[in-house]
Amino acid sequence: MRYAIPSEPSEILRSRHVDVVPYAARVRALSERLGVDFSSTLYAYDTVPLCQQRDAHAAMRRETAELIAARTGALRAAIPGLIDAHCAVLCGPGRVDVMRTVLAPLVSDALSVLVEAPLDPDEDEHVSRVFSQAMGVAKRRKVEDALTGLRARLREALPEAEERVLGLKLALAILGRDAMLGTFACTLHDLVAGLDGAPWSALDWPDMPTRTGVPFVDRVALQDVSVDGEAVDAGGSIRAQLDVYETAADPRDRLAFFGAGAHTCLGRALTLDLWRAFASMLARSGARPRVADYALRRDDVFHIPQTFVLEIATP
Repeated sequence: MRYAIPSEPSEILRSRHVDVVPYAARVRALSERLGVDFSSTLYAYDTVPLCQQRDAHAAMRRETAELIAARTGALRAAIPGLIDAHCAVLCGPGRVDVMRTVLAPLVSDALSVLVEAPLDPDEDEHVSRVFSQAMGVAKRRKVEDALTGLRARLREALPEAEERVLGLKLALAILGRDAMLGTFACTLHDLVAGLDGAPWSALDWPDMPTRTGVPFVDRVALQDVSVDGEAVDAGGSIRAQLDVYETAADPRDRLAFFGAGAHTCLGRALTLDLWRAFASMLARSGARPRVADYALRRDDVFHIPQTFVLEIATP
């Protein structure tokens, strides 16, 4: 029997006929075939909830939600200071490297508060690429080294923590970085491109981002299915194309950027808190931004700029 699944991305993520990509099995086979140590990569797959199959996902998701809840107050209290420290440069004159000067440090420091350990925008640059399915061995080694370093810093910062807790905090650091960076950066570029020389204060700032850094989520069919009539055999890939919500007629539909059902992003509320504080600061500024340089990086998982430079003029 071939089960029918709607092609609407949220319905794919909710479907009981699909499951997560077997990242760990694929990298374990690569490690054994090449004789290369990917132990930190495999550790990450074992601790990230969205990498867990159905029988393990729910329990790990509950534990992660508890960790986030325990740190929500601290992060919300820290957000105003983080915005002042990292984003004020967007209100002054000159050229601003948005990724390195503003967004990467902002996201890194916000996640540092969440996981209670010092993260570094440069040292952790490769951790979120653990989800890539198209990397060569050299890049996988860079990811492995980055994950090994991050694990060591978590252990040093939290010497009394149980290994399972450290693993879940590692997962939060991985999941938050490039997803948030890409979402904020692509949205900011989208908004500035439409300003046509007007100041930040002229924008009708959206309550949530207009672009997503996570354009799709891949799933694997558990049995023979059809997606809007197109046959996919058991074990075949199905893609939930989340970026279709960028053009949704109702802005509320963009909440689907954060997934659906049991796979809704647990960090959604805090991400939106940070975005709204960021937007609120810029909405009061008379500075006039213009895109001087912009290019997305080559990435098979995220939409994230490699280059994003603004030229800012002040009254």
